[in-house]
Amino acid sequence: MKINLLAVIAAIAIPNMASAVSVTGNASVVIQTAITANQTQQMNFGTVMPAATAGVVTLTPAGVTSSPTLTTYGTAAAGHFSITAQPSTALNITFANGSVTSGSNTMTIDTFTSTTTPASNTTDASGNLALNVGANLNVGANQAPGTYNGTYIVTVNY
Repeated sequence: MKINLLAVIAAIAIPNMASAVSVTGNASVVIQTAITANQTQQMNFGTVMPAATAGVVTLTPAGVTSSPTLTTYGTAAAGHFSITAQPSTALNITFANGSVTSGSNTMTIDTFTSTTTPASNTTDASGNLALNVGANLNVGANQAPGTYNGTYIVTVNY
C-alpha cells in the first residue's frame, strides 16, 4: 500500500505539462459592384439589296456598312451598350453569334468587333464603360425581302 499511496501523491504533486497558445488570424474580402449592361442603341445593318449569290455585310463599331458583293444604303448603326462595374476594373467582353428572322427566313450575325471607351475594356474611375459593337450579316443568295429582327448575346465578366 505504501507504493500505491506514493504514486497517487506523485501524480497529484506533478503539474500538468501541457501548453496552449491562442493567436488571432486576419481576414479580408472585396465585395464587387454587380455588373450591369444596358443596350442604348440597337444594331442596324441598314438596307441591303440581295443578289443571286450569297454575301456578307460588315457593320463597323463606328456604324458604317460595307460589302464587296452587295449594295447597302440607308441608316446603319452600331450596337451601343452602357456597362457599369467596380471602378477601374478590367472586363472580359465576349459575343455569341446571333440571327435575324423575317417569318421563316433567317440570316446569321457573327464575327463581332467592338470598341470601348476607355479603350482598354477597363471601367473608368466612376465604373463606366461604353461599348460599340459591329458584326457581319450573312445574307443568303436571293435572300427573301422583309424586315428582319433578332438578337445576339454580349457577355461581360470580371
